[in-house]
Amino acid sequence: MFDDMNKELEQLQEGIYRCNNIDRMLRSLDKQLSEQIGRQTELELELRKENLDVEKLSKMSITTMFYTILGSKEKQIEKERQEVLAVQLKLDDINKQIADTKKHISELKAERSKISQSEQKYNDLYSKKYDLLLQNNNENTSRIKELEDKIVAYKSNLKEINEAISAGNRVLSSLDDVDKSLGSAEGWGMWDMLGGGGLITGMIKHGHIDDARDKASDVQMLLNRFRTELADVKVSSSITIDIDGFVKFADFFFDGLIVDWVVQSRINDSQNSANKVRSDVVSVLSKLSKMQNNDKGQLSNLERELSQIILNA
Repeated sequence: MFDDMNKELEQLQEGIYRCNNIDRMLRSLDKQLSEQIGRQTELELELRKENLDVEKLSKMSITTMFYTILGSKEKQIEKERQEVLAVQLKLDDINKQIADTKKHISELKAERSKISQSEQKYNDLYSKKYDLLLQNNNENTSRIKELEDKIVAYKSNLKEINEAISAGNRVLSSLDDVDKSLGSAEGWGMWDMLGGGGLITGMIKHGHIDDARDKASDVQMLLNRFRTELADVKVSSSITIDIDGFVKFADFFFDGLIVDWVVQSRINDSQNSANKVRSDVVSVLSKLSKMQNNDKGQLSNLERELSQIILNA
């Protein structure tokens, strides 16, 4: 009797939950965007400052060449150049993050506009159903309503958990790409140490490092998406999810990459950053999996109870 009406009500209620979830995600994204713009400003100021330092050092009198021969000034200039490069890498990355965050915000706002009337439509349709239930003297009307609401809530949260798990798995896949690029760069570096290298080896190695840099930027954007999806998941009070390490992965990675670039025989620091965030993502995915199994069990129990009430009505 109510099959078609129930399907429409469920779709509308899912729309209500999705609107609420999108609102939470947009709040998270607004916060992320504010943080990213602040970081962008810091890096731009730092870059201008670093460039000025390098310029001053480059304009020293010729007498400083004595110190250059000893290596002290040369090392200072090299250190300054390393810092400038690190800041520039981070600035390029944060610019990509800002563009991606703005795109994500635009996508969610467009999605929300399509389902913004869900609550009003749901209330109107449910009033009709409730009147029909009362006309049929159904003593379980309140319990049916309660069960239906809980079922839709669990279905909605399971959907968000599944999306968060998918986002986390995309991060892991992208980290695999970073590892491959760093592994290739390290292999060429070892070959160079053993005497098989030269200019071509250096070019190939740096090509792999450039590739790793691009893929690390992809990882950071995927981590931001993962972070946003997690804001959309109703987390059990008994489960703690730590995502602090997700925010500055790229900064730590690029700092390590500069060190690894200078010390050509190893690619350690950047790999350690990638391994650390991989461990954090795997930990979060494990907790999401437990939540997923729990919600599936609760949903099954609720659906079984509702089915029994309907059969006995």
